[in-house]
Amino acid sequence: MTLDAATRDWIVARLGAEPADVFFEASSMSAVWGVELAGGRRVAVKRRGGGERLAIAARAHRAAEAAGIDTPALLAGPEGRDDAWLTAEDWRPEGTVGPAGDAPVLYARLLARLVAALADVDADGLQPPPWLDYDHVDATRVWPPAASSRWDPHRIDLPPDLARLAAAARARLRASDLPAVLGHADLNGLNVRWVGARPIVHDWDSIALLPEAVLVGTLALDHPAGPGAEAAADIATGERVIAAYEAETGRALTADEREVAWATTVWLACYNAAFEHLHGGPAAVTRVILGDGDDRLALAGVRG
Repeated sequence: MTLDAATRDWIVARLGAEPADVFFEASSMSAVWGVELAGGRRVAVKRRGGGERLAIAARAHRAAEAAGIDTPALLAGPEGRDDAWLTAEDWRPEGTVGPAGDAPVLYARLLARLVAALADVDADGLQPPPWLDYDHVDATRVWPPAASSRWDPHRIDLPPDLARLAAAARARLRASDLPAVLGHADLNGLNVRWVGARPIVHDWDSIALLPEAVLVGTLALDHPAGPGAEAAADIATGERVIAAYEAETGRALTADEREVAWATTVWLACYNAAFEHLHGGPAAVTRVILGDGDDRLALAGVRG
């Protein structure tokens, strides 16, 4: 996909410079271009659907930046053009996939900072991202409705324990009525780069309005994931994330919150494991959750 005329015109109108070169492009659910402007500045231009979600994501992005969290500056948008939405942000390629330091602690501190920074952002009506849509209303499904049949776990044969564990975790999560907070629901090596121990946060489309314990559980399971490889933290590492988050916020999770955090690790691991099968076969996450899923459920207060 090349940079089309309408997007080129939008770049000129919003950023005040002509595109001189397209040095990167990718297209899947969205289109992304790395554009060098006349004068040498490099920006990332994205075109995707999302409407109201993108508007909330932009408010969160700017609030985090104002709070001193390092993130590519959002320069323009989101703005609707031709049934899609355009944004432009600084091109920030620096950093490594993992931090120089104790990853569980550094990620927990980052999540705590983000939740605090986004506390006043208006996120009314924000729907959960697919991987945390455990509260979907289709009683005939364990997994949430998929965007297409190609990515629907219900169309393939999965290990029976994946559905069993996911259903048990989903029931525990739906039984809780904890208040929601706004946070980033995909903090890992895919979306955070580290300059030493300093994080640079990307992918603001992955914000979520969910109980704080769900965000903590998501981090406790998924923070080791990185480009080209799903991963799942073991129970001991997940416990270190929870403890570090409590230390950073100065507040111990309640018994209900702690159980919800562990139920989240089960739900998310089962979801990611199902997608491993959709992508070609079981891998690291499947091995972890089939090995310790019942122990995680016990920590979530689910017996038998």
